[in-house]
Amino acid sequence: MSVSISTLSSPIRLALVAAIVVGVHAGASAADDEAGINAALLYHNYCSVCHGDRGDGNSRAKNSLIPPPKDFTAGPLPRDYMIAIVADGKPGTAMVGWKTQLNGNEVAAVVDYVIETFMTGKAAFEAKPPGVSGTSAHGGREKDGSEVQGASAGATPSGPTGLDMSLPFPDGLVGDPVAGKAFYMGNCATCHGEKGDGKGPRAYFINPVPRDFLLDGSRLVYNRPALFKAIAKGSLGTEMPAWEKVLTAQQIADVGEFVFRQFIRQEASTATSAR
Repeated sequence: MSVSISTLSSPIRLALVAAIVVGVHAGASAADDEAGINAALLYHNYCSVCHGDRGDGNSRAKNSLIPPPKDFTAGPLPRDYMIAIVADGKPGTAMVGWKTQLNGNEVAAVVDYVIETFMTGKAAFEAKPPGVSGTSAHGGREKDGSEVQGASAGATPSGPTGLDMSLPFPDGLVGDPVAGKAFYMGNCATCHGEKGDGKGPRAYFINPVPRDFLLDGSRLVYNRPALFKAIAKGSLGTEMPAWEKVLTAQQIADVGEFVFRQFIRQEASTATSAR
């Protein structure tokens, strides 16, 4: 026996319609699960409130966040670095780690969505500005960031993400880690900490907090050229000064060499040679 919905009372009609809607939604969700992860939906639910629907950081929350949200349209970043940030968060910012909410596949999917949608896709892997170099196992393509350049096809990758950690300082400079340690402990450790963990005595009064060199996110992007640039130019919006105003290029290389060996690569030989 068939019954017309129009002949039912209003409460029953509403309940029936609601049941139909729920059933359709459940079917769509199941279809989505079978088809794969909906990265666009993940971005909308977890990222857009800060980074904006267009990935440019132009959200309603941006004026309340210091530093402001990352503008993905400003330039490419290394994929592995982005995955580490999405999973673990970024100290000193409002960026929290989502690994308790998203599994590894979902984190990777939302990162790839950001790259393909806001960072012009392949350019996020193949752009080659001066800085750090590396190759990616992701689709066999090179990946780069604003501080990253692509390595040659035959280069042997090293370091946690395949970045070329053997690149030298600019202009043929060779840093002295012993001299660099003396300067670091006398000037940098007050913020970055003697262990390079960003927990120096002044760190608790600084916002955003000083760089923690021991984080995977730091080790993904800081080889010698990147350290030299960061030390020399400083960082806008933070208390990190541009040391090129008071140090020579050689002194900057010395500090960079100490940080690179002691914290980024944690070479045991550094501690021995420094002693």
